Amino acid sequence: MFVVKNRFAGLFIMLAMLMVLAACGSKTDTSSSTEQASAGVEATNGSTETKADTSSNSKGTSNATRIYASAEGDVEIPAEPQRIVTDMYVSDLLALGIKPVGAVKYYLENPYYADQVQGIADIGDRGTVSLEKIIALNPDLIITASKQPEEVEKYKKIATTVVITHGTFADVHEEIRGFGELLDRADEAEAWLKTYDERITAARDKVKQVIKPEETFSILEATDKGYYGYGDNFGRGGQAIYRALELAPLEITKQELMGDTQWKEISREVIGEYAGDHVLLTVDESNAGYEGDAIWKSLPAVKNNQVYELQEDRYWYFDPIAIQGQAEEFADMIVERAEQNRK
Repeated sequence: MFVVKNRFAGLFIMLAMLMVLAACGSKTDTSSSTEQASAGVEATNGSTETKADTSSNSKGTSNATRIYASAEGDVEIPAEPQRIVTDMYVSDLLALGIKPVGAVKYYLENPYYADQVQGIADIGDRGTVSLEKIIALNPDLIITASKQPEEVEKYKKIATTVVITHGTFADVHEEIRGFGELLDRADEAEAWLKTYDERITAARDKVKQVIKPEETFSILEATDKGYYGYGDNFGRGGQAIYRALELAPLEITKQELMGDTQWKEISREVIGEYAGDHVLLTVDESNAGYEGDAIWKSLPAVKNNQVYELQEDRYWYFDPIAIQGQAEEFADMIVERAEQNRK
């Protein structure tokens, strides 16, 4: 009887030890899990944080996120967005090697990257974006230039939304680097800018061979009623002429068109005050081959065959890829015209 009791006592002792060990193991696992969860959020690049999460969401992409410091405040965005919809920033995404799943029709028609937009869905045109089309694309990130709070709120109900209004960045370099930061592609941004700088420098050197530093350039647009003048940040080739190629504007252009005001209507009577030695003249199909009136014909640029006619639907664009292409086109135009005038 004593022997049996000892055996049971031994079994009870062994069971008690196993229960204690199991409890300790459970505490160890919980502690380990807590430490791993705490390590899942760590600071990177100043204000940017990453939340590690290897699970997938309904879109089939990772749930890992980062904090992006936008002009409107911090936004939690996907760490590696796979399905981006944008309205006007197609050029910036393509420059970084990213093809959005959807964009506004007008920007998909940009001739400077027409060979790169196959497969990008049309979400409507400027002012008529279709929310239904965006929803159907199942985006994980929307990048918009919209200044309309109501429109932005509608986007936010579809997917994480970052607002980057026109004018946020001062120039091509700042813009590409800004998108490189947003999309965690700093290396790709620097690689694209290296090529951009090389091409712009080549175009600039080409122009210097035929243009004297004191020669001035104006950007005008002809209409039935008169003219418009443009500065260095409103399309029509302004960014390419004044910023990329570093060609000289008139003093009146600097004063009136290169600040917060980038365009103005100019009457026929005073057009001579705004016309430099060289004039880039934007026209539409109705006034191609523009001849103007007696005042126009009296301008030195007209008399010296130094007016370069530009079709508006090509030179409205002012994104990084377009600026690069326009700078090269203008360099070729200027050199060709100089050679013609020497004959």
